[in-house]
Amino acid sequence: MYGLIHIYCGEGKGKTTAAMGLAVRCAGQNGTVLVVQFMKQDTSGERKALHMLPGVHLWETYPSAKFSFQMTDAEKNAAAAWYQTMFQQLAEAVEKGSVQMLILDEVFSCISCGFLPESALLAFLEHRPPHLEVVMTGRNPGAVFVERADYVTEMVCRKHPYQKGIAARRGVEY
Repeated sequence: MYGLIHIYCGEGKGKTTAAMGLAVRCAGQNGTVLVVQFMKQDTSGERKALHMLPGVHLWETYPSAKFSFQMTDAEKNAAAAWYQTMFQQLAEAVEKGSVQMLILDEVFSCISCGFLPESALLAFLEHRPPHLEVVMTGRNPGAVFVERADYVTEMVCRKHPYQKGIAARRGVEY
């Protein structure tokens, strides 16, 4: 099997949900999935559920994850160093392992915040194992990623409770 590249992007809700659905589907067919979440804490509901599935492995999240606009310059530099080191370790682990699907959740946010160079992700995609299915999420993927992808799905927000002042709800948005 040849691995393809998926992108779930856009302003609408559902990017992570779609990616995690693919993780469940792959695990349900006895596949091995590695889930890496950028720019998120390890407390989300999908992590708790996926942790219980055989064949799904969750990569460590950044210990001080918070919105980039809330970070000082020193915190941004520390986050960038952590993400770049983590991505290098991730690339090495995937190359050595038997992962069928890799989910890079919010990787485009990590790139747009300057924490991970676009070139690192491009190099990884170019040299990934040929069987590896790669699923990437986030807003505003660069044109080079859209061109390289086999699937591109854009989520469009037509209406959202946040517009009425309703905050993110446990079990629904996280």
